[in-house]
Amino acid sequence: MEEQPRKDREWERWPGRKPPDEGLRHRLRGLFAPTGEDEDDLETMIARRGLELEARTEQLAGTISDLERREEQTRRLRNAVEEMLRHGSAELDERHAALSALAAELGARDDRLTAAEHDLQERKRELGAVELRRGAVERAERALAAREASLEQVAAQLAERERRADGAGRLLLVHREKSESEPERTGMSPAPVAAAEHILFVPGTRYSISVASGPAPAPGTEIEHDGIRYRVARAGRSPLPGDARNCAYLEILASPAAAS
Repeated sequence: MEEQPRKDREWERWPGRKPPDEGLRHRLRGLFAPTGEDEDDLETMIARRGLELEARTEQLAGTISDLERREEQTRRLRNAVEEMLRHGSAELDERHAALSALAAELGARDDRLTAAEHDLQERKRELGAVELRRGAVERAERALAAREASLEQVAAQLAERERRADGAGRLLLVHREKSESEPERTGMSPAPVAAAEHILFVPGTRYSISVASGPAPAPGTEIEHDGIRYRVARAGRSPLPGDARNCAYLEILASPAAAS
């Protein structure tokens, strides 16, 4: 089995091992040692590199200064922006509070407007009811005026009938007196009175004579004939010539038109 060669320093100092050739080392070092021209070029290069490094250092210093300036500007801008944001936030809070107050006021106005509209509707309904009542009153007044006019017309007709009845009554009395005096002059007795029926002398637009059964009613008696109420004004002989029946002379109490 072969042993691996040792590479540590102890192997180099092993007894019996020869030191390395110093001359070879000097020759190799001489190959890499710089000459005079190389030394000038190296110094020039170092100087140039130094100038470049200084320029680069100045450039870096300017860059750093520019960065510091920009950082300062950025800091000022950030502070300004933060200040603006604070002011803007405060202004927004104020505007929000103002808008809230305005919204509350608008809500109150809306409530008042709704109440006013409700009140207006109530007044319109009340006014409509008043108008309806006034219309009903006006119609009632017109109906009352028409009724009064009708009553006045009926009263005028009744007055005319009474006037005619008075004239007819006087004529009947004259005629009756003549008829009663004629039998005395001729010596004839009147026909016997038939109590089974009597005559009704009925006033109206034109006077009429009707025959009714039974004896004639007494004066002041109220009777109904053809749907009209009458009172017996007086009782007497029949106005017909040669008629011995009794006659009841009537006057109108109330007619259907007057009762309505």
